[in-house]
Amino acid sequence: MKISQNFLAQEFVPKSTYDVWGDRSIYFISQKAVKYAEFLKSFLTSYYKNKLGNDKVKTVLIVINNWHTGGPYHFRGYRSPDCLQGAKESQHRFCNAFDCDIIIVMNDGTKMEADYKEIHEIIKANEAEFMANGVTTIEDVSIASTWLHTDFRWTGLKNILVVKP
Repeated sequence: MKISQNFLAQEFVPKSTYDVWGDRSIYFISQKAVKYAEFLKSFLTSYYKNKLGNDKVKTVLIVINNWHTGGPYHFRGYRSPDCLQGAKESQHRFCNAFDCDIIIVMNDGTKMEADYKEIHEIIKANEAEFMANGVTTIEDVSIASTWLHTDFRWTGLKNILVVKP
């Protein structure tokens, strides 16, 4: 079920949730997460087109859950109470976080995964814009070195919190 310009509900919930709830799985999806996913895709597509060349970069993919296309990811968005992955009180359990891979798609069809240290640097350099789009917290790149964890918890801070769970 398409829930925004570039994302399906299945990308934010596990198969087990979608199998039970179907299109009503949107009940378990935060609008903040969808808004941020759209922002992240747009921002990084522009960033990499500027960095690598508009004539070279087609788009950037934000890969959250991909079980619905045969991929291995089920629990990168909402995690139901019976999910054993992650912490018991993780922001994922409150529909308040997602993990993603960032894939740069070139005009010639080749793909390359982003460098997550660079992604953290981009977020820090554009912190006010990321916060304006709901980001309050990211996971330290030393822990999440092959993906980006973002969440939207209330921190009361004026800067993005970097956590080491």
